[in-house]
Amino acid sequence: MATQSYRERMKAQRAAARVKREAEKAERHRHVALMSEVRRLSLEAVKANIRARGDRVTLYTYAQLRTQADAMIGPWLVAMAKENIAERRLMGTSVAHNSCSKGRSNDSQGLCPSID
Repeated sequence: MATQSYRERMKAQRAAARVKREAEKAERHRHVALMSEVRRLSLEAVKANIRARGDRVTLYTYAQLRTQADAMIGPWLVAMAKENIAERRLMGTSVAHNSCSKGRSNDSQGLCPSID
């Protein structure tokens, strides 16, 4: 087999660089998705706890809610978030593509959850 030409070597080098970039991008995306899910779950838990006490969520500022939610983040919540993400991947849906987040067009039909 003859040695590769410069063009073929550069083509292979660009392909390898592209694969590396795409892998890094996918890893960043997975990390962001995990952290978003953890933060969402913790905020939901804080709101549920407030409602269970009989208080109204609107009595708290977002900063207070976020502080309480950040305080409860732990390994168990990260594991729960990983399970949710894996389950969502199996179902083929994503929170980012939820039609409720875009103008709440389905609200009249009762399909979008209420936002507190």
